[in-house]
Amino acid sequence: MKVLGIMLGGAMGATARYYLTLWIQGGLRNGALAGFPLATLSVNVVGSFLFAFLTEFGLRGAVSPQMRLALGTGFIGALTTFSTFEVETDALLTGGRFTWAAAYVLGNLVLGFVAVLVGRGLAARIAGPA
Repeated sequence: MKVLGIMLGGAMGATARYYLTLWIQGGLRNGALAGFPLATLSVNVVGSFLFAFLTEFGLRGAVSPQMRLALGTGFIGALTTFSTFEVETDALLTGGRFTWAAAYVLGNLVLGFVAVLVGRGLAARIAGPA
């Protein structure tokens, strides 16, 4: 049953990532940020928030271990990606876009960490004392 939950969550997370990427990058096609990997940055920040939120809820007993696996390992694991982040950073550097590469790396690290803090804090407020 655990594996089925991870598989279903993963299928939904991968599908969500695909459509979010099409939507976000499609909107940037001709703008000032054309070529900047905003879709991956966005899903990594949102995923950081969601994973922290889910983890905090789980620690407080508000989410079952099975649901944490399905949502955390499955959905969020498939929604976010570090390998794509690395390849896209390399592409920016190889293309001579050093400022964009720095902004991308710092954006993922800083915004992702801020999203973790906000997600954990919000979950703690909603779930109440541990």
